[in-house]
Amino acid sequence: MYHLDGTDVLNEKYYRKTFSVCPECLNRIPAEVVEENNEIWMKKTCPDHGDYNDKLSSSAKYYKWTHYAVKDEKGNVIWQFDKDGEANPADCAPEDPRGCPYNCGLCPEHKSTCSLALIDLTNRCNFACNFCYANVEKAGYLIEPSLEEIGRIMDHFRNKPIPAVAIMFTGGEPTVRKDFPEICKMAKDRGFQEIIVATNGYGFQRKKGGAEFARKCREMGLDTLYFQFDGINDVTYEKTRGIKNLFSYKQRVIDNCREAGFDSIVLVATIATGVTDIEIGNIIQYAIDNIDIVRGITFQPVSLCGRITAEEMQDLRITNADVIKEIEKQTGGKISMENAWYPLTTIVELGRLIAFLADVEPAEFTCHPDCGFATYMAIDPKTHEMVPMMEYFDPLKVINFANRFWEKIKHREKQPIKFFENMLGDFGKTLDNGLNFLDKTQLRARFLLGALQYARKPGKLMEMFARLLANGDWESVSSFSYGTLLISSMHFQDAYNMDIERTKRCIVHFGVAMPDGSVKEVSFCTMNTLHRPEIEKLVAKKITQKVRDEFDTSVGQAREDIELETNPMEEIKVEEK
Repeated sequence: MYHLDGTDVLNEKYYRKTFSVCPECLNRIPAEVVEENNEIWMKKTCPDHGDYNDKLSSSAKYYKWTHYAVKDEKGNVIWQFDKDGEANPADCAPEDPRGCPYNCGLCPEHKSTCSLALIDLTNRCNFACNFCYANVEKAGYLIEPSLEEIGRIMDHFRNKPIPAVAIMFTGGEPTVRKDFPEICKMAKDRGFQEIIVATNGYGFQRKKGGAEFARKCREMGLDTLYFQFDGINDVTYEKTRGIKNLFSYKQRVIDNCREAGFDSIVLVATIATGVTDIEIGNIIQYAIDNIDIVRGITFQPVSLCGRITAEEMQDLRITNADVIKEIEKQTGGKISMENAWYPLTTIVELGRLIAFLADVEPAEFTCHPDCGFATYMAIDPKTHEMVPMMEYFDPLKVINFANRFWEKIKHREKQPIKFFENMLGDFGKTLDNGLNFLDKTQLRARFLLGALQYARKPGKLMEMFARLLANGDWESVSSFSYGTLLISSMHFQDAYNMDIERTKRCIVHFGVAMPDGSVKEVSFCTMNTLHRPEIEKLVAKKITQKVRDEFDTSVGQAREDIELETNPMEEIKVEEK
């Protein structure tokens, strides 16, 4: 797995220098990333608050594979996971002499463009999770942008030289807003190609109207539910969410979406040692059992926001490598560390190539190799048997071929041919379109034939890539996931493990409408640790009587739901805090 050319760089001790922040004062300080006892650690010292050590990976071997460039016998780089992005021009001038990560807005030091835009629609929520930063009851103020402000944020991301192709609505719980379907339509009208909601399932789980709500959201443009799903046991949710009997609530989301024909759900599990890590295998099996509407799983090792002791941090810390090891263990080795997992940056050139050949805007995954890992599993629709994609083709060789193919064609003239149009007007446009289509068709065919040489089961590879390229629209690209399960692990940074080099490559950005009419763009890597408190002071609103009339913040429920004859949350008992 670890080499394309048999090089032995993995036998070397890993070491590099970077910058981080002090978890106490949040000042920028030097840091070292070192290998110790087959693990990777970050070590740093604040002159005022002392030493901090945090584990970045429990597998030095896997970590090094994702960071070293592989070279041939002549010293030419033939493979690396650290990919350069095409960053947008800076949106603001630096204001803080300390530089990154304090000048998010974005500052000129940022190296990657935004692929996924985030908008917090509200800090109202029907849950009151202890570890959540977005809670109106705890905050004592309301964060809820108006439709005009939301539209301004959307325009900001779509009008950039390199527009964001996807948008995710976050919170709080976005679906407590009555105008949520309208907000989805606003995003679709502005050209976002993938519209996602990060949700605990609130609007979709209602006994009365849940399926209708899902259907309406889909019709208005919503593509995917990024669905909070910690496991299949009520006791797990009692530990993570402080709520009893919650699994039936989660199951209603699945049932209502299935009834509504909504077939794109990603299960999102926060993984903490000794709490949810035991549910990993259950979550994968649940996804397979519901493969008709579940398209993926994202495991998120818990991010340790706030101040804790070194002992507490070591007890709670779980890395991407730990998650991958646990997946291998709980799937009986079917998804192994040795042959299945690749950093998200693996598909940068393939994504650009597919986008070009399919005539869609590219999603730039030029993030840092530490951001996340993913694998694809093929699921037999009849037997629900899980088969790693690696049994169908050699991933690195296919990707390497795609990289070389893209290198050959990326500088070709991207403007459409206008040979006949200049002579024959509108009729000539039709002839020109025919030439353009024929040209693109030839390129698709050559790519498919070239990729087939690395196929172990040619039929499956042809099916996958043909679906990607056949119709030349975003729906065709999205349908790549049909019949397969995408499993990923994404470890968000906190003050203990923040690597400034990783921060500079963040591709997931929050947009906030500021009081002066501007939009502040902040990388996910720094928002919760550094910027959220100050930004919210500027945009916070008072909790009005209208909010109290519509939403009971003490129990986190819309009053209309409390008053329904069959309360959709009647099976849930919120424990007293």
